[in-house]
Amino acid sequence: MGDQTMSARIRTRQVGDGTKRYIVLYRRGGRYFPTESLGTFRRLRDAQQRRDLVSGWLAQGINPKAALAELQKPPATIRTFGEWGELSRASRVDLDERTMKNVNSHLLRLNETFAGTDPFDHTPDDWQQWVAANTDLKPSSLKRYLATGKLVLDYAGVDPNPARDPRVKLPPIRRTEPTPPDANQFLAILEHAPRARRLALVMIEQTAMTVGELEQLEWQDVDIAESRFRLRRSTVKAQIRSRARWVQVPNWLMDELVAACPPDDRTPIRRVFPGFTPDVAKAVIARACKAAGIPHFHPHDLRHRRISLWHGQGVPARELAARAGHAKASMSLDTYSHVMPLDEAPEVRLAECLVGTP
Repeated sequence: MGDQTMSARIRTRQVGDGTKRYIVLYRRGGRYFPTESLGTFRRLRDAQQRRDLVSGWLAQGINPKAALAELQKPPATIRTFGEWGELSRASRVDLDERTMKNVNSHLLRLNETFAGTDPFDHTPDDWQQWVAANTDLKPSSLKRYLATGKLVLDYAGVDPNPARDPRVKLPPIRRTEPTPPDANQFLAILEHAPRARRLALVMIEQTAMTVGELEQLEWQDVDIAESRFRLRRSTVKAQIRSRARWVQVPNWLMDELVAACPPDDRTPIRRVFPGFTPDVAKAVIARACKAAGIPHFHPHDLRHRRISLWHGQGVPARELAARAGHAKASMSLDTYSHVMPLDEAPEVRLAECLVGTP
C-alpha cells in the first residue's frame, strides 16, 4: 500500500517559444502530502533519469530533496601531507626558533616521500618503508624525524595514526657515554679558540651552565657583588629537570667578566655574551679541536666535565643537582657524572688564555 501512495512522474509544459520543459514531480505519501518538484529539464531523457532516481529513493524511504542536495555538495577538499605539514608547523607557537628550525628540516625530509599524498591513505607499512629508506640518519635523529611525522598526522586528525602503530620499528639507539675533555684538552681548546669566545667557554666549564642559558643571560641578571648569575624561568630551557636558580661564579672569573665590559655598556637588557649561540659555540669548539689535534668535543661536554668534577670532589648529590638545575639528583648522578681525571685547569692558566693571543 505504501508503494502506491509514493510516486514520481513527469509533467510536460510548453513555454512561450514553443519548446517543451519536463518537470519531475513526486509525492512522499498519500494525497495529504504535497506534490514537490525535483528539477526541470529541456530533454525528456534527462527528466526520465531524474524520475527513476527519485523513485528509487522513495522506495527506500529516503527524502529525495535531501538526497539530491547531498549529491550536489562540492567534493571535500583533500589536503596533502605537505599542506598538513605547513598547517601543523604554523600552529606551533610553543616552539622556539631553534626547535622550529629542526622541524623545518624534518618536514623537508618527510615531504620527499609524503608531500603529495593523502595522510588518510597512509598505512603503517608506508611509514616502515620510510624508516627503512632513511637509515642514513642517526637512529636518534630518525626518531625525531618520525616524531614530527606523527604530530603532522595527529594535527590532520588521522586516527588511528599509522606512524604511531607499534609495527613501525626504529633502529636501536646505542648511546655511548660522553668523555669530557681533561684539563689539558680544555686548555688546548681555549688556546685555539678566538679570544672573543674564550670567556664564554670558560664560563660554561666553571659553572656548568648550558649554552642556551648563557646565550639568554642579560646584565640585569648579573649580581656582581655576590658573584652570581640569576637564571630566570623565562631563560631556562623548558624541561622538567630545569629550574630557575642562582649560579655561583668564581670570584676571579666574575672579575674577568666585569673587566671585559665597560660600565656604560652594562645596560640591563644587554646580553652578557652577545652572539654566543649554540651553533656558534659548536663551530668554535669544532675548529679549535681540529686545530689542536685533539678529539672532537661538543659544548655540552664542558657541562659534563664540570658536574663530573664537582661529583668527584665530594659535592653532595642534592647540592650537585641544585647547581646543575636538575629537579632530581639522579639526573646529575646518572647522566652527568663520568669516570675521568679530577684535574682542575689552574686559574692562572685559564686567566692567561683569556688575555692571550687571538
